[in-house]
Amino acid sequence: MLSRVAERVYWVARYIERVENSARMILVHSNLMYDLPKKIDISWYRLIELVSAEALFDELYDAKTEKNVMAMLISDTRNPSSLVSSLRHARENIRTTRDILPKETWNMINQLHLMLASRESDLSSRAKRNDLMEEVIRACQAMTGMFSGTLSQNETFSFLMLGRNLERADMTSRLLDEGGFFLGQQKHLEQVQAYENVLWANVLRSVSGYLMYRQHVQTQINGEDVVRFLLNDRKFPRSVTQCLQTIEQVIQQLPDGELVKQQVASLRVYLQEWRNFEAGSEELHGYLDQLQKHLMSLNNAIYQAWFVHKLQAA
Repeated sequence: MLSRVAERVYWVARYIERVENSARMILVHSNLMYDLPKKIDISWYRLIELVSAEALFDELYDAKTEKNVMAMLISDTRNPSSLVSSLRHARENIRTTRDILPKETWNMINQLHLMLASRESDLSSRAKRNDLMEEVIRACQAMTGMFSGTLSQNETFSFLMLGRNLERADMTSRLLDEGGFFLGQQKHLEQVQAYENVLWANVLRSVSGYLMYRQHVQTQINGEDVVRFLLNDRKFPRSVTQCLQTIEQVIQQLPDGELVKQQVASLRVYLQEWRNFEAGSEELHGYLDQLQKHLMSLNNAIYQAWFVHKLQAA
């Protein structure tokens, strides 16, 4: 496979996963608005901080309102990581790799693109926007399932799995940081302590992990156990450890992957250094921040091993 084709396939998976995860992130924040008392302050701007887009937001918008945050995260094409921008990037990469991806991929990405374009007015209503985000998630899951069910386990599939699991691990760490940040900012308030399990239940639902947590952990929902589950569980598909295990399996099937193997080994060591950080603590935030830097280094290693040496901005 040519390196430029492999790169496009890698980014097809990353962008589809990013579209799905952006919708999940917006949903969990909206659900917290419904589930927590109004007297508890929940800032929409925190979502901008979560994706490290503060500088661009401040350049484009003059107020930290729900409307502006949603525009920035969903529809603003000036933001290269917005949901619509990510969808357009995925669509273009699929268009240029149509000879190696199932025909249904092009049809499905076009249907999602047209659906978003036709329902732009729904973004101004929180309830309609949440319904739209749920449809986006289902559409992305359908594409992911189609890849798993129709592609041979060849190099194309390997690069799809690399992109998907790297993007997934990154977003899981960011969603954990979202829960921990909110808790740490307001943990002194008694009403927040009373609703702490609601917060972490929403974090679990944001990655479709509520049922699996209850089956495998079998304890009352609390921050420390949720963080441990989403970082270290070896069986849940969206835990960082399971994503890393999948990446390890994939790179064994690809040539010239020694640099990537070294980076994966470094990341595995870092995950094993996990301590039982208190949810909402500065120590947990620092750990997750460093984890995201490790994932960026893994992306760079993938580029050096198999793609062109000029790194594409994530």
